[in-house]
Amino acid sequence: MDAQWRTTLEARGARLEGDRIRDFGDPGTELAAVEAGDPVVTDLTGRGLLTATGTEVLSFLQGQLTNDVHPAEHGSPVLAAHLSPKGRVLAGMLVFAFEDGYALEFPNDLFDTLAKRLRMFVLRADVRLDDAREEWVRLGFSGNGAERAAAAAVGADQPAADRVTRADRGTLAPLPGPGPAFLALVAAQQAPAALDAARELARPVGQPAWELARIRAGVPDLGATVSESFIPQEANLEPLGGISYTKGCYTGQEVVARTKHLGRLKRRLYRIASPGPLKAGQAVHAAGQDQTQGRIVQAAPRSDGGWEALAVLRIEAAEGEAPLRGEGAETDLELLDLPYSVTETAG
Repeated sequence: MDAQWRTTLEARGARLEGDRIRDFGDPGTELAAVEAGDPVVTDLTGRGLLTATGTEVLSFLQGQLTNDVHPAEHGSPVLAAHLSPKGRVLAGMLVFAFEDGYALEFPNDLFDTLAKRLRMFVLRADVRLDDAREEWVRLGFSGNGAERAAAAAVGADQPAADRVTRADRGTLAPLPGPGPAFLALVAAQQAPAALDAARELARPVGQPAWELARIRAGVPDLGATVSESFIPQEANLEPLGGISYTKGCYTGQEVVARTKHLGRLKRRLYRIASPGPLKAGQAVHAAGQDQTQGRIVQAAPRSDGGWEALAVLRIEAAEGEAPLRGEGAETDLELLDLPYSVTETAG
């Protein structure tokens, strides 16, 4: 994180751990604001950001990602994943038109791995992949009224709910999920003004509150702790619009297509709650059984002291009679509703 931006955040009450904002002084109230659906804003500058440019960049991305990138060319952000040859999700990401090419936003713990892997596939194509993490400050917005706060941050009149919005201070990209949420990219010199404008309309929150908001939106953040653990249908990328079955070949496509053809899934993403702490990568077991029944994708605390998480679980175990527990825990997990419809079939 840039030293000047860190100073700006701390001057406005942020308490940081490394490049991660723990909170803005009142973590319980921040979590309660998310639970109430109030508008919140947080710093996401610690996440991964690649820019992709060149005359062949669109065809390059088409051959690497699970989703059709053409909508991004026309202004609509695309949720997608990059897969291993075995069809496992290496990284999930948001792709959207930016500057004179595209931006890829994803968990930073996969930055080196993903950047190296994508560059390996460039070969002689006219494609350039650049590390843009230090160049752009990123702010995340969520909750009812997030549109107004995000628009104020970048100086826009009103952001589109499904398209990239460009304005004087920056660029807004809608985030996947059923509720209003946005990612703002702002040049470093404009960032303090953008944050101050946002704070007039949204409560500043730390990373735990932001993670709770994304969990409640049902959108998995597929980072290093679960990399290569799931195929994309198991992580609910299909109901979230992150898979195209018609766009042509890409790395791992055969496994995705075969799963569609077979139809029924054995695992899928669930939203769960626990009275005790949960953490990404933690195994889930059925009480009294040793066999792993799933894995936590991401987790965040609640204002009441409990925790919520997204987890990929075996459907048979999730719907069975034996209670599920996080590895090492002695309290049962509770299944919660997701804010969108899911099925146990692929395709």
